[in-house]
Amino acid sequence: MKRYITGFNGLRTIGVLTVILYHLWPKVIQGGFLGVVLFFVLSGYLVTDSLLREYEKTKRINILGFWGRRLKRLYPLMIVVFLVVTPYILFFQPNLWQGLRSEFMSAVLSVQNWWQISQGSSYFANIAGASPFKHIYYLSIEGQFFLVWPILLLFLIKFLRKRQLIFALTMVIMFASAIWMAILFVPGADPTRVYYGTDTRLFSLMMGASLALIWPLNKLPKKVKPDEVKKGTQATVFVSLLLLVAYIFMPAQSAITYYGGLWLVSLLSLILVALVAHPALTANKFFSNRLFDYIGSRSYGIYLWQLPVFALAEAKVLEPTAWYNLIWQLALILILTELSYRFIEQPAQKFDYSNILEIIQTFIRQKGWKLTKNILPMALSAVIVVILGFIIFSPDSPHDQQVIEKRIMAQQAALQKKQLQEANNKVPVSLKTVASKYKIQPVVAEKASKMKVLALGDSVMVAGSTNLQEVFPQMFIDAAVGRQADAVTTELNNLKAKVPNPDAFLIGLGTNGTIKPENVDAVMDAADTKPVYWLNVHADRVWEKPNNALLKKMAKKYKNLKIIDWNKAATGHKAWFYSDSIHPKGEGAIEYAALIAKHLAAVTE
Repeated sequence: MKRYITGFNGLRTIGVLTVILYHLWPKVIQGGFLGVVLFFVLSGYLVTDSLLREYEKTKRINILGFWGRRLKRLYPLMIVVFLVVTPYILFFQPNLWQGLRSEFMSAVLSVQNWWQISQGSSYFANIAGASPFKHIYYLSIEGQFFLVWPILLLFLIKFLRKRQLIFALTMVIMFASAIWMAILFVPGADPTRVYYGTDTRLFSLMMGASLALIWPLNKLPKKVKPDEVKKGTQATVFVSLLLLVAYIFMPAQSAITYYGGLWLVSLLSLILVALVAHPALTANKFFSNRLFDYIGSRSYGIYLWQLPVFALAEAKVLEPTAWYNLIWQLALILILTELSYRFIEQPAQKFDYSNILEIIQTFIRQKGWKLTKNILPMALSAVIVVILGFIIFSPDSPHDQQVIEKRIMAQQAALQKKQLQEANNKVPVSLKTVASKYKIQPVVAEKASKMKVLALGDSVMVAGSTNLQEVFPQMFIDAAVGRQADAVTTELNNLKAKVPNPDAFLIGLGTNGTIKPENVDAVMDAADTKPVYWLNVHADRVWEKPNNALLKKMAKKYKNLKIIDWNKAATGHKAWFYSDSIHPKGEGAIEYAALIAKHLAAVTE
């Protein structure tokens, strides 16, 4: 008989809360995604322990039965999330409809992590709009583990027999995966490949699996001596939790994360799982209370619902992380979770799918098409079929969607490595060529070539950075994907040390959130009497109009603040942009740089 350990729900609570914190404040809780590591370790442990107990009892492992239980546990709610979110997408964010079929099918086939890798998607950068389903990569990694591990474990039991040998092999696989992550990770490059890859994340699951081989739930002693052991475990729990809390602030894209950081978090998670599992220790009580039990028992639903709610709110709410907006978002997540827990998760796990055909036949025979008795289930079935139709027949992902993030992230990496500055030492593009390419007057091209400009921007400026460097070879650009306007104070003070006396300031912020009056004030204080040129916002975001209105208002307050109307210039020119209609490419990037040149070089003495 398997022991029910309430403390595991406490661990699940910690895992899902850290993920939520990361999705809400990714710039602050940079390592909050590490909550998924805790899920991996716990899953690896519980699944392996269950399979081993089954083999000890029956001398066999019912692999089909195991797969069936996993399907009943994971798939009904995952599919319901797609069915609920899709109508919202169709009515309110139709841009997310493109490629929905691929997202859905890759999730159903448990290969979504590899599909996202093939698309060039970045888990850490919201460049082309946040997908409300990108967090399902976690289920795909687990799904692949659930598919292969029972077969491999049965093979190992049959041929290696001794648990010590099987344990040794799991440790080899675990270390191989962690080392492979370190090998594939490229400092300075986007780490999504190693973060999404099953091969590079397997070590967390295998760490949990290895624990089950030497720490079986039903064979742990109910008493331990001496009492100092209990006191020692309390200190261990405290230290492990303290270190995990510290790690949630670990930079998501730093080398330390992939050169052993994730492995260490897995080890800390393993220690907590082992201590909670032991019946004679107090760790289980520490993680057991009504709140943790409630959240932990519904952690799967909370995990699935949280990102759709946050992602869709971010696109439609001016300040999605303001406390008054967080209240209704968290309330909505809990409501959706509770409803799905009671009416989807629990019934789906108890339902006997073996006689589903017989149930359908009986329904048709006895009640069938009697409209008055069955209008509700028939209407619900029709709605489900229609929504599935919209998913299955959704337009393909735009071709450039596969390269947009890769190209922009590569441009950002070039800026960070100062590759563009090094390129300035080469023979510059001739003024005649610049004037011709950007359709600007030769005198403007000449002025631009001599101007020392300090530029601060977000991913839109990243996309146009190559062209800006051609027109303004002495421009110092500091642009980063996802940068908010709140970053101006810190960033400008740092940049002024590198460029102490610029001729002008160029600001391109406001694509990723609201601009506040104090943000503009901070820029103007840093600029002092120097001219400041601020590109207004061209993005299909709820904050576009308020941001542009604020910039126009602030220009009346400061005589040296000039607004470059990129929104007006770009409106109606769809061909200028990638499919997200935000980031300029080709002709659009040329027009972007030309517009800036006409403003800066035309009026600056």
